[in-house]
Amino acid sequence: MTPLQRAGRRLADGHRRQTARITSWVTEKGESTSTAARSAVLIAAAYIAWKAEARTPIVLWVLIAAWVIAAWRAAPKPPTATPETPRDAIVQWLTETIGDRPGIHLYELYPAMRLLPGMARHDDTALRGALTELDIPITRSLTIGDIKGRSGVRLADLTTPLPPPEEHPLSQGKDAGETGRSTPEEQAETGPSPAEERTTAA
Repeated sequence: MTPLQRAGRRLADGHRRQTARITSWVTEKGESTSTAARSAVLIAAAYIAWKAEARTPIVLWVLIAAWVIAAWRAAPKPPTATPETPRDAIVQWLTETIGDRPGIHLYELYPAMRLLPGMARHDDTALRGALTELDIPITRSLTIGDIKGRSGVRLADLTTPLPPPEEHPLSQGKDAGETGRSTPEEQAETGPSPAEERTTAA
């Protein structure tokens, strides 16, 4: 593959990722009112850009350049070394996808995973199962920017060696922390303790 073809593929990948992020942002709350409001914001922004371009054509080229730069940065960089294991491969991909952020929330990660070869038809449960099988820790309440209280994957956990299995309980069950009610902002997900289970049973 020539350098020009590699650049084209990276831009195309970045374009898909940018589009997926915008779509995730519009629909992230799963509420029709929120989705409609965020869609209206995008439409208003497009209208303003269109009116500005009609008066000053150079605005269009500035917007195109900004989108191309954002797409280039959004696409994962070419790997510097061949991963030795499937976990090494997913860690490398996650690290590139996260970029300079402290981590990535699951609501953004799942659409990105579906862009990977053979993953398009997998639902959230299957994607979560794949992360668990590959020993990717999921944090119950992860803060990224202004968004708090959502489950996600921390960049620090990808670069830290895993402890023995008995000391490293991976996430269990449904995605936790999605309602923002967890106040300890970065906690590894665990199931209920035996004492809690006995209290509930009683």
